[in-house]
Amino acid sequence: MVALCLLSIGEAAPGERPPGLAEVAGITLVERQVRQVRLAGVERVLLLAPVLPDALAARLGRDPAVQRVATPEAAARAMAADDGLCLVIAPGLLADQRMIAAMLAPPAAPAQAVFGTDPPAGALRLDSTAFDAGLLLLPAPLAARTLARLGDWEMFGTLARAAAETGVPRRDMRALETYAPALRRAAPLLWAMPKDAAGLAAATQAVVAQAQKGCLDWPARFLHPPIENALVRLLLPTRITPNLVTLFTALLGLAATAAFALGVPWAGLALVLIIGPLDGVDGKLARSRIEFSRWGDLEHVLDKLLEYSWYLALGGWLAHAGHGLAAWLAALGIIAFALAEATQGEFFRRFTGRQLDDWGPFERRFRLVAGRRNTFFWSLLPLAAFGLWFEGLLMILAYATLTFAIHQWRFLLRLGEHGRAVSGTIRASFAATAYAFLPKADGGSSGMPEAAGRAAGGDRSGGPAAAPARHDGAA
Repeated sequence: MVALCLLSIGEAAPGERPPGLAEVAGITLVERQVRQVRLAGVERVLLLAPVLPDALAARLGRDPAVQRVATPEAAARAMAADDGLCLVIAPGLLADQRMIAAMLAPPAAPAQAVFGTDPPAGALRLDSTAFDAGLLLLPAPLAARTLARLGDWEMFGTLARAAAETGVPRRDMRALETYAPALRRAAPLLWAMPKDAAGLAAATQAVVAQAQKGCLDWPARFLHPPIENALVRLLLPTRITPNLVTLFTALLGLAATAAFALGVPWAGLALVLIIGPLDGVDGKLARSRIEFSRWGDLEHVLDKLLEYSWYLALGGWLAHAGHGLAAWLAALGIIAFALAEATQGEFFRRFTGRQLDDWGPFERRFRLVAGRRNTFFWSLLPLAAFGLWFEGLLMILAYATLTFAIHQWRFLLRLGEHGRAVSGTIRASFAATAYAFLPKADGGSSGMPEAAGRAAGGDRSGGPAAAPARHDGAA
């Protein structure tokens, strides 16, 4: 594991802002870099920053892993006892988390990140074959010696020259897998060196756009993103955290439960439809700011509990309105199928490393229309318009039943394919117990999804990186 990272706010003329103190997506670039390397597992961060705004210094000071130094010589002294590798990131660089994860992935070795082809705007040419990607992984003693005699030279450029002079190999970032399992879609690498207000605005736009997940149901794919993105951009410069957004959304969810239970179903349905895009805001805000919480996994549990409470409340109201036990049974049936499908999907994810919904073309297309909270309640809307609330509840039950049946079919099919692909014992067992009247399965078929097959060799660092599961739910 690479335990050390060297960052800098960069240099600027008197009265100008150092590049690392420019803000993208609500936080300074240097603070983003600190969060990124800490997320990637770096245990110690040396920050070369002669001056910092008081609020930023206080935030960074709350992390005991961050050690601030005022001069390159002080950084060299602080690194004197380190004999491992040191990650260095160019000041003012907005880098994709996957690039950082790739540089640190074991077995880590000295490397200079480059773009061999298709360089992004702003990348500096190193020679006729490569452009600088702004990341170095150097032996700490080499970095310390270079810093000790840096003088008036610019830090990152001088370290890059030292890397070239000592034969540090290059690593082409264009060779990285662009499919991000955490986002369930292919996401181009995020890279920018914003220099002015327009560049910073474009970088913020790119960060928010990259936070969008793929493989969603049709409301979350077509209706929610413009609302989510507008709210995220509004919240980015504020002190509102993803957890506060989750709490607010949960309170609306409880209000929806109360509205259904008290016989005000239109208010409950309106709140549920409003919650749809709000439920994606906390995750996008967390991914945009790299502001993850250890409580993130509980957000999924809270979402499910609130959803199930809506079915129970709606069923209870309809039962008291004259539909009796049938309404209760319909509500419980919806919950049973939804819970079984969610449990099955979570087992599949843990077993294979990838979600069933994202396994292949059929699964992704079916996810668009499969029965989930958003599709259930949007489908209820036209029936509710004619006062057919009980019939709507029965429709949701039928929708949940059909969805579970199709998921069960794909679950067994894909699990068998995956087992044969990764285990000779399972492959042999399938061959030995094959039914004579069925077509022979291709024993050599991998059964792996397109990108997952490449990742099996294994870049599961995926998404903007192997981000913790904080707010990994709706959008």
